[in-house]
Amino acid sequence: MTGLRERQYDRQLGVAVHIVAIVVVAVFLVGQASAGDITDVVLVLSMLSLVGWVASRALPASPALPRRIALTAMVATAALAAAPTNGLMVVAVVLAVIAPLTDMETPLWFGLTLGLVAAGLMPVGALTVDIAATGMLSLEAAAVVAVLGGIARRQTRERDKQARELAESVASMREEQAKASALAARQTLARDLHDVLAHSLGGLVIQLDAVDALLESGRTDEARRRAQDARLLAAAGLGEARRAVDALRESSEQPADTVDISSDLAELVEAHLTLGGDARYTVSGTPRETTATTALALSRALQESLSNARKHAPGMPVTVDVLWGDDCVRLRVSNPMPASDTIRDVETSRPPLARTGGGNGLRGMAERFTDVPGGHVEASVQDDHFVVEAEAGLT
Repeated sequence: MTGLRERQYDRQLGVAVHIVAIVVVAVFLVGQASAGDITDVVLVLSMLSLVGWVASRALPASPALPRRIALTAMVATAALAAAPTNGLMVVAVVLAVIAPLTDMETPLWFGLTLGLVAAGLMPVGALTVDIAATGMLSLEAAAVVAVLGGIARRQTRERDKQARELAESVASMREEQAKASALAARQTLARDLHDVLAHSLGGLVIQLDAVDALLESGRTDEARRRAQDARLLAAAGLGEARRAVDALRESSEQPADTVDISSDLAELVEAHLTLGGDARYTVSGTPRETTATTALALSRALQESLSNARKHAPGMPVTVDVLWGDDCVRLRVSNPMPASDTIRDVETSRPPLARTGGGNGLRGMAERFTDVPGGHVEASVQDDHFVVEAEAGLT
């Protein structure tokens, strides 16, 4: 709004200045005519130039032809009358030449043409009066200065326009970056919450099923311990969810700390065993610390793989192999595929947890490894086993 008001004020001020200039020139012309200093023909040419001056200011920019005709008439008549009016009408010449040169919507050639017309007609008008060579050179210099000044103003406006466009482009780019950052943050939160909920809620279902079975058989003490384990699992899930949300509030520019992931992987396997799963965990090579991003990607990959095994192949043995190399770490999680009659019968015959998946976990897993140097993850069926293989660089 401020910029618009400033432009309106500039236009109004410009109109006022031109009106004053036209009035002043007209008064001097009348004075010259009254004193007999100019002929009637020169007076008519000068007045026609003033009419063209008014028309060039009053006519709209579009269509452009009427305004250009007015400027051409203004230049031609003012140039012919410049010398006879003792240089008075050179003011109109200068303004008529500068106007199209500074207007970005008017072709440059038109303003240059007006400058040539003025330079060519002023000597013609000087033939009717006695004027010194220096005076003629001054009139011609005025036309040259008008052309050069108009070009300079045009270049300045062009630079200002480019600067505004650049500023708008930068602002648009920053807005798109902000949108992309917000989208990435939402995707990160969605992945984290999915992993946390899939792990904790899936474990809760298993624990509560066990509690229900134990209560039916009258084993209340064991049922109570299972209920306590379920409570601890729920509390841990809530804590992980809070950490996932809090992580988004931290600056992404902070350098990534190195962490020891071995204990996290072992705890996930232990949790799987606690939930009634069957797992074999082996580590080859020398464990090393990894970046926080790599550690999170690997732990989430193992967490998702174990959750899927509990959902789709409950009770079946899971093999977890971690191989530490010189420049990378590899994770391989494998479990037998359920029997065909377990998963291919009608939907209601499938295990309850198996009907809750939507493929988001595997997609989130793949997205995590795109941010990991040397990261790669793949899920496939090999020899009637469902296998998840993940790899991350260490250098």
